[in-house]
Amino acid sequence: MKNLQEDRRKVIKTLVLAGFGIHFVGCTSEVEPSQKKKETPVKKEPEQIVEEIEEEVKSNNVVYLTQEDEQFAELATYFNKFTQKSPAIIALVSNAEGVSEAILHAKELDLPVSVKSGGHSFEQFSSNNGGMVINMSLLNTIKWKENNEVEIGPACLLKEMYDELLPKQRILPAGSCGTVGVGGITLGGGYGFFARKYGLTCDNIISATFIDGNGEIHEVSGDHELMWALKGGGNGNFGVVSSFRFKTYPTPQHFSYTRLKAKKLDGERAKLLLETWFEYGQLLPGSCFSAFVLNGKSLTILITNFESSTPILEEMIEALTKLCDTVTSKRNTDIAGALRNYYGIQYPIYFKNASAGYYSKFSDVEGCIDQVLEKVVSTPGLIYQVNTLGGAINLDENKTQSSYPHRSFEYLSELQTYWSEGQDQKRDNYLKEFEYIQNLFYENGNRAQYRNYPSIGFKDWETAYFGDNYERLQAIKRKYDRDNTVRHPQSIQ
Repeated sequence: MKNLQEDRRKVIKTLVLAGFGIHFVGCTSEVEPSQKKKETPVKKEPEQIVEEIEEEVKSNNVVYLTQEDEQFAELATYFNKFTQKSPAIIALVSNAEGVSEAILHAKELDLPVSVKSGGHSFEQFSSNNGGMVINMSLLNTIKWKENNEVEIGPACLLKEMYDELLPKQRILPAGSCGTVGVGGITLGGGYGFFARKYGLTCDNIISATFIDGNGEIHEVSGDHELMWALKGGGNGNFGVVSSFRFKTYPTPQHFSYTRLKAKKLDGERAKLLLETWFEYGQLLPGSCFSAFVLNGKSLTILITNFESSTPILEEMIEALTKLCDTVTSKRNTDIAGALRNYYGIQYPIYFKNASAGYYSKFSDVEGCIDQVLEKVVSTPGLIYQVNTLGGAINLDENKTQSSYPHRSFEYLSELQTYWSEGQDQKRDNYLKEFEYIQNLFYENGNRAQYRNYPSIGFKDWETAYFGDNYERLQAIKRKYDRDNTVRHPQSIQ
């Protein structure tokens, strides 16, 4: 279990070394950020700044930072460099009371509030222009409770969570990207290698401390309406979660994978591979996960399993092996080491990534898939990925207890593209083709989208993300955030 004081100091020191600001604005200050007088900063050593910030946070629950801080831009940098925004105030909070104070302060200033846990929102809905960002970086501790349950702060990164849970032979179903925060992935759903066996991350919430848009603190559990709302409908919509309590599961004894690759694909061969993959994907046991990743003319199919092999798994591998160029398999008993292979890039980059629709079977995309695949294989730099869902995700009990609306689907797809700084022409071309493919799926009737993979360009995003649950979520929004304080361009209205 992490020591709260040591962990807080570690986070603060990291922020200081990254360029954290020099001065503070106390929560009782009557001077608005735009009215503050500029002062010549005094040169201080990092350790001295750490001590001052730590004392400020301890005494006030929250520290406010403004654009006048010398390195404010660095602190406001998020994972997607393409969608950077510039808030007026960053509120660094240390507890639920600090969150409440920050929300009330934002209301006094009539500022919109966004919430940052890991900062991986593809459209940077965890920031804003000219408003307040509640920064949850200090709320990243893990505390063990009875019955192998864990209390986790929303800013705890997935790699930190796995580093704590796996040595104790426990697992929480979540994603694979190491620098994603627990708060963001959980509130939008949360799937990964273990979801088909144990459900989405949000399905495993036992209780939560929630601060609503009115500044009130709630301890929620059981059949509370906020528990239902937070399980799939809570990303920056009507408040802030300062801690979650989760149930965990025994860590599997091994983690096996098969990776198949095919090169120099044309649209016809890519379609045959996709159709074959669809045929077997939904039949896999709950211990398995698979992804179909088409990157230009190159295809990678990943199949993972953490229990004994089954006939359908072997049959799937055999069928795909005949169609692919290479196949590699490995059985790894070091679960932590195996998961680290999928942590991905851990520093800010330029990219566009968005949901490309949920499907139940190949026929759901048959009307447009030829055009989609032709566009991907003819555009180096475009990635079309489909992932398996199903299993425990589709259980009726999970459906009734959460606002995550897309339980009936067996697959979730996404589009990705990446570029470097200064590659404006390449970026514009990628984005043009990206939008073209999104429109193909929309016109084909693939309208349901994953809330954690948002796109500002989605039409009818309210029902795309929340389905039939949108009106009920609106009622909760009116009750717990009456002034629409916590909001972003695609938050619940």
